[in-house]
Amino acid sequence: MNYYNFKNYIQRLSCMLGLVVLFSCETTELELLDNPNAVAPAQSDIDYFLNNIQNAFTIQLEGTPQNNFGLNEAGMEVTRITHMFGPTYQNAYAPSSFDQVWRSVYSNALPDIRTMTPLAEEQGLYTHVAIAKVLEAYMMTNMVDFFGDVPYSEATQGTEFPNPNVDSGADVYSAVITLLDEAIADFNKDEVSKPASDIFYDADESKWIKLANTLKLKIYVQSRLVDSEAASKINTIVNSGNFITSSSDDFVAEYSSVDNNPDSRHPEFGPNFDNGTGEYMNTNFMYWLVEEKGIEDPRWRYYFYRQTLQNTTDVNEQSCITKFKPEHYGPNDVFCNFSDAGFWGRDHGNADGIPPDTGVRTTFGQYPVGGRFDDDSGETIVDRNIGLQGAGISPIMLASFVDFMLAESALTIGVSGSPRAYLESGIRKSITKVMNFSPDNTNPDFVPTEQDVEDYVATVLDAYDNAANQEEQLEIIVKEYFIALWGNGVEAYNTYRRTGMPSLQPTILADPGPFIRTFFYPAVFADQNSNVDQKTDVAQQVFWDNNPANFIN
Repeated sequence: MNYYNFKNYIQRLSCMLGLVVLFSCETTELELLDNPNAVAPAQSDIDYFLNNIQNAFTIQLEGTPQNNFGLNEAGMEVTRITHMFGPTYQNAYAPSSFDQVWRSVYSNALPDIRTMTPLAEEQGLYTHVAIAKVLEAYMMTNMVDFFGDVPYSEATQGTEFPNPNVDSGADVYSAVITLLDEAIADFNKDEVSKPASDIFYDADESKWIKLANTLKLKIYVQSRLVDSEAASKINTIVNSGNFITSSSDDFVAEYSSVDNNPDSRHPEFGPNFDNGTGEYMNTNFMYWLVEEKGIEDPRWRYYFYRQTLQNTTDVNEQSCITKFKPEHYGPNDVFCNFSDAGFWGRDHGNADGIPPDTGVRTTFGQYPVGGRFDDDSGETIVDRNIGLQGAGISPIMLASFVDFMLAESALTIGVSGSPRAYLESGIRKSITKVMNFSPDNTNPDFVPTEQDVEDYVATVLDAYDNAANQEEQLEIIVKEYFIALWGNGVEAYNTYRRTGMPSLQPTILADPGPFIRTFFYPAVFADQNSNVDQKTDVAQQVFWDNNPANFIN
């Protein structure tokens, strides 16, 4: 079931029950008494519960068409995949920016999971229970990674803990591993019936088990700096072979081109194309794909769409063209424009006002948001009727991502396998997925050839083979991982804090303050919970990040 059918399913439920499932005005975000957003037990169609949980999970990552800010966007911005306004890290994001993310977990998903689970178990619907456990594990892992210590053990205890205390991130991680093991056991039970509308894997239990094991692998990779047994844990999963290795098992959320009743397009599409283009691409990220290697990345025409094929000479359109490169930039750091061919973006932390450039700035392409393939037309986007019209995907966990994580782990902590082979596999899987994403909507005259792909892979592998040391090899692995992560800011943010790589464009300000090691607590939590104080800064590190204070910038 795609996202359109799924959201219509939720909409019908809302009409039937008179509930507002997706958007509401909670006043006490974690005082989980009678949650007005949850499906009441008396009306406990388990499929409806599961669908609402799945929807809450996608909102945590991507936001909604009305408010497209989710964890992916925040992660892409701070890691220079897309543009962060800044100009300082401390002030780049208000606590209220993450209110929707917080609600999706604590006011929607967790209450429904706690209510659904005993009802589903009583009816023998163990697949429903298992899916909910995997999604709970994924959501709570994300909450720790972005916010550090968060409520969990007391978060869904209703009147007993109206102001829940936070659990340590390490404790939540430990609980999540247990939850994933429970989910795998539940998948192996004989269920009365499977979910009628699983939007991710169509109730294929074998795929869900692979995802559960892959999430465990991801957690072990993420924890490798503080867990001396991470390598053996990862090897156990690798040796089982029961994890995501094929793109046919990729974990993605699919969207449609329907823009009303309800709007089921990719949440990035509407804000960027309904009223002219919105967000800026990051100049440095585009440079990586177009010019840095001396050979074009086969994916760039799918990732970006240029509305003009030439750069402006009008300072009113792009103020940086009359400025010198900042003194704190290195000789190889890109500033303002790297090309005369219309790759119109912004540098990291550039907080200048918005000029009249919506019809010329580079924007999202066909993959994964569902925009337009770049065929050198250089046409201004005037309305929403472009490309796939929002029928994109959210690339949550792909087989290519797993290869890059294994490449890093094989190189740094001795996980079995060849880092070089994992690197090559990750690149090839990523390129194949991108090029196979709605190929009928491309211009064949501009689609990369098989030789273009081989030349690109050979260029990267040659650089890896000629790297002077392990550090340079890791830089290559992580940079290629970042390129493959287009559309997924969660893994980029985690990887950057874990490895300190790749080398990224400096912030426009010489002193933007400490990098965001974890974000401020959302306002709906910090302002309403008497047991919690808001963080004083964004330099507080998540438990698995034991790198030095000024490790990244």
